[in-house]
Amino acid sequence: MVSRVLLRKLRRDVWRQRMQFGAVVIVVAIGVAVFIAASDAYRNLNDSFARAYSTQRLPDVVLSGPAAPSMAAEISRLPGNPVMTVRAQTDIGTRIRDHTLLGRVVSVPDGSQPEVARIALRSGDLPSTGEVLVEQHLADHFHLRPGDTIELYGSKGWTPVTVSGTGLSTEYFWPARSQQELMTSAEQFGVVFAPQSLARNLDATPQHQLAVYAHDRGGADALITEVTKLAREHDLAVTTRSDQPSYVALDQDVKTFGEFANLLPALFLLAAVLGAFILLSRLVHAQRAIIGTLSANGIAPRILRGHYLAYGFAAGAAAIVPGVLGGVALGAWFTTQYTDAIGLPLHVTSVHPTTVVIGACAAIAATTLAAWAPARAAARTTPAEAMRFSPTGSGRLSLLERMLPPVRRLPARWRMVARGASRNRRRALFTIAGVAVSLSLVIVFAGLRDTVANVLDRQYGAVDRSDGQLYAAPGAASEVISAARADPAVAALEPSARLEAALEAGDRRYDTIITGLETTATLHHFVDESGHDLRLSATGGLLLGRGLRNLLEVREGDHITITTVDGSRLTEPVAGFVDEPLTAVAYVSLEHLDTVLGGPTATGALVQVKPGVAREEMAHRLGLLPGAAAYIDNAAIEATMRDAFAIMDVLVGVMLAFAIVMSVALLFNAMSANLAERSVELGTLNAAGMTQRILGRLVMAENMFLTLAGIPIGLVTGIVLARWFMSNYENLGYRWELRMQTSTLILIVLALLAASLVSQLSVLRGIKRINVAAIVRERSL
Repeated sequence: MVSRVLLRKLRRDVWRQRMQFGAVVIVVAIGVAVFIAASDAYRNLNDSFARAYSTQRLPDVVLSGPAAPSMAAEISRLPGNPVMTVRAQTDIGTRIRDHTLLGRVVSVPDGSQPEVARIALRSGDLPSTGEVLVEQHLADHFHLRPGDTIELYGSKGWTPVTVSGTGLSTEYFWPARSQQELMTSAEQFGVVFAPQSLARNLDATPQHQLAVYAHDRGGADALITEVTKLAREHDLAVTTRSDQPSYVALDQDVKTFGEFANLLPALFLLAAVLGAFILLSRLVHAQRAIIGTLSANGIAPRILRGHYLAYGFAAGAAAIVPGVLGGVALGAWFTTQYTDAIGLPLHVTSVHPTTVVIGACAAIAATTLAAWAPARAAARTTPAEAMRFSPTGSGRLSLLERMLPPVRRLPARWRMVARGASRNRRRALFTIAGVAVSLSLVIVFAGLRDTVANVLDRQYGAVDRSDGQLYAAPGAASEVISAARADPAVAALEPSARLEAALEAGDRRYDTIITGLETTATLHHFVDESGHDLRLSATGGLLLGRGLRNLLEVREGDHITITTVDGSRLTEPVAGFVDEPLTAVAYVSLEHLDTVLGGPTATGALVQVKPGVAREEMAHRLGLLPGAAAYIDNAAIEATMRDAFAIMDVLVGVMLAFAIVMSVALLFNAMSANLAERSVELGTLNAAGMTQRILGRLVMAENMFLTLAGIPIGLVTGIVLARWFMSNYENLGYRWELRMQTSTLILIVLALLAASLVSQLSVLRGIKRINVAAIVRERSL
């Protein structure tokens, strides 16, 4: 009998406060959806890449050097049942319909698939004599189809070749030229696969490689270790799977997603716990008289505790279905969007039962946990205490009145606002907490978006001040630079060198790029993490990207050994660290580089064009200069980088939308629960002659006062959370830092105030429904 009565009471209470319970359900459902979506997408992406890497045999390790092919027999005896492919690779100019770019030619067997690094055909056939197969990203950008003709710049000049087909290689799912050039556009870099005979004709001295894959995956780690040892003994360059540019870029993305999967649901579910706790604790407080009546009539404390725990359970249970359905759909959608964006030939979009169960349990656990303290308080309330009406507070001066004495001379109704906020500290703290959590959630995700935009603006505005980079064919740099200087549309031109090299410090080694610039260079600005300008010295010394400090574990003044791809070795001190988040490269003066290497080392130049010049036309003109291998427009690189961040930006945008919805829900609960808790007080004032319009103004003023009090706390909490969130993201040894616009914070605060004002509509409706007769009866009990 008792259980049926309490169940009926539960249903009626939920219905009577359906808007408030609905807000809690929304908050919890979003938390569950975020958890399932992030977890499923993370697992789906991992499974998708693992399947593609296995099917197409992404190399576990690649050896590069003249002696690399001769290592095949020795490696075949190593663990992991290795399979191998010998190939040649060379970077040369590529011309597609008068557009010149840096191309990479990778050899494949004539008319057949390689054993390692197989190609997923998307159109046409594998190449035979005089043909090339074009990597899909390059083909899509230039709309290349089987039968089209492109030109490759080899040792004998420009050679026309026919496109046999298009396809995807696991090594270029993310078409990066190197680890330091992860962000490349098809306007500047592309890959083609050519038969061995054509690759040899294009370049008399290509880079010989041996690609190795462990057929027995259990022995992959042991194989990598042994092959790396052999490579070091034979002075060969070695690239393990974990260093392969495409793998690094995509693995970094997936790991970042994994961090989102771990951190985001916790933030949302904590907000859900707070929202449910505010609602249920105020519900218990408002039902003190009812609790006392039930207790006086013999209802045991454990039954009362179970009854109020049921409120939390009901809110969590109601959130499960929409949360699970939304999370599964969102996870599958994001997986598809991501894999389609990079052209992954295979992708997995599975529903993971474990994730669904964990999400459902988390919903119940979150709301039940939130209900525990209010339920315990209800169970411990004695009948006499519950039935006794005792106004909170002693009528002392408010903190505002003590700090600002003139406030004491305000009309009584406005002094009530100041005193009402401090008279019931529990109520005030709950409201302030709701505001602070709402604000901090929005700041975290808005901060992520601002940081990415700031990094790109800084890289292509404050750091790289050139409009593009001109690359020359080997031995033609001097002529190309002179011809480019003579172009009337060129405003400034500064020679540069690009050398692939390995940096070694102690037992640390990192393969990167050495960039040589003149000491007077102005088109690249060097600044340290404190904002101080740095300069290159004609007497030597390296300026390292800040990430290299962590990767090599070096400090200013330490010496680093540099080994270039042609075998030249030199040792240079670290002169400083430049604050460049997107690259982990080293800079040295071009004058010093020419001296130590015994001749001109320039391979191209940084170019700045005059205002008003059509950049696309300029790119075509400079790319067609005799001896030019390619001209890369920085605008194309920046556009590619923004596109690369677009998928993550979509995710952050979705999370930001969720955070805004949760914020409105939390504010609505805080404001409406505030009114419900004060119904007796407000009804008494209404009975005493104060109009409902004035009461509405007073309550709204008090709520807005508490909102203003919560904003500084929310700002500090949100910025701290956002900084911590960003510090978990590392790129090439560089830990990102929060870079948030002041205007963004102002807009967020204004939006919060607007949401708070909208939430006051529930206050006005609630005051209009005040039943003075019922309240007077309650006061007379």
